[in-house]
Amino acid sequence: MPTLVGKWTRAARSVTSPLLDRTLLATAPPRSGDATALLERAQRAERDGQRAVARHLYEQALWAPSGALLPTQVCAVLTGIARTHQLDGNTDAALDCLEVAQVIAERTGEFAATGAVLNVRAVIFWQRGRLDDAEALYREAQSCGERAGDRRLVAMIAQNLGIIATVRGEFSRALAHYQQSLETYRVLEQHREACGVLNNIGMVYTDLHRWDEAERAFGEATALCARVEDAVTRALIDVNVAELAIARADYDQAREVCDAALRRARSLGDQRAEAELRKHLGVVARETGYYDHAENQFALAETLANARGDVLLQAELARERADLLARQNRFRETVQNLNRAHALFAALRAGHDLADVDRRILRIESTFLDVVRQWGESIESQDAYTQGHCLRVADLACAIARRMGYDAHRLFWFRVGALLHDVGKINIPAEILNKPGRLTSEEWALMRSHPEAGVELLRGID
Repeated sequence: MPTLVGKWTRAARSVTSPLLDRTLLATAPPRSGDATALLERAQRAERDGQRAVARHLYEQALWAPSGALLPTQVCAVLTGIARTHQLDGNTDAALDCLEVAQVIAERTGEFAATGAVLNVRAVIFWQRGRLDDAEALYREAQSCGERAGDRRLVAMIAQNLGIIATVRGEFSRALAHYQQSLETYRVLEQHREACGVLNNIGMVYTDLHRWDEAERAFGEATALCARVEDAVTRALIDVNVAELAIARADYDQAREVCDAALRRARSLGDQRAEAELRKHLGVVARETGYYDHAENQFALAETLANARGDVLLQAELARERADLLARQNRFRETVQNLNRAHALFAALRAGHDLADVDRRILRIESTFLDVVRQWGESIESQDAYTQGHCLRVADLACAIARRMGYDAHRLFWFRVGALLHDVGKINIPAEILNKPGRLTSEEWALMRSHPEAGVELLRGID
């Protein structure tokens, strides 16, 4: 395996962070041969959200003298390093580590270790939008856990299958997976893991608009987090409690939750949680009329989403920003953001992911048509000679297109185009559009330029 190990070593060394927890580093390190103690310290640091510290300690354990770790412990070390990279967005380095761990686990016949590796690989595929591939890996990991008799691993996989079902909009199936996972964790007294499942259940109830049940699930999860001092899961719960408050239009509570949670997320270096919280703060600012602040929060969230390659969050941010811009009658920018959101959601659908993406796309297309209609009306408000012209052209053109056999999807975008055929007139001064007498040659040249102006306004919009 020298090639695989070398591949992992180069990747791991190139991305190891120097920002280590000073309190941990100030203590005397274990003896070089005490790899098991290093592994235990790394796992504690990972649970506490100190990923750079955990990665450093995992690597120390791995580089301890030969024979210091059992094969299962080597797999645990490599899988732990992979998890820290995955959470930091370094998925290529994570996959390198997992590749080595899986070879070791399979060659030594360690089914539980193999299942743990497959589970993290599935998480990475899920984050990249490859839901079918992720589900297949989860099923394989579940089989490994059952063969090893590892109930904790099986419960973890059930939880992750619930996440896949949630993303696909299969809420009843998701709740069944979550309940199975929660019951096992409770029997095993795995309180930290139960926090995460309760958080997932709260998210499903929020999607179903079952507010009271969502609140109870989040409340129980928060109490358990405090009991086991799990700051990482608490950050995720805070994100979802804020989303619940927004769904209930309780913007004061949402802002309060986000502000407190943002401080915790930044102290943990949790960019995923920070991005979601900033998106929520943007929505709160928009809904309460603070448009400049909303744009600033969306921009900060987008920077984090782009850095992590989080396509779903990028799409959601484009949609939320479009809503903000539409309220300011900034129609061209609104359409640009709707176009971006539509393209990103369509890309997710093209990858056989997100069964509920059709619902999201339909919502965007409905908004798209409303915005375009308003944009057309804003153009015609300047031109006394063409009131209702864009709508009449769209109706007549669509009637012809329908007779020619255009399907519903093509007809929708045909109507959008027809409504915007005169969009370039927005650059023509109203006094020229409404001049009662003959136009001068200069005025007529400007009037005739509106199709080219329209092309420029719509450039980059599919």
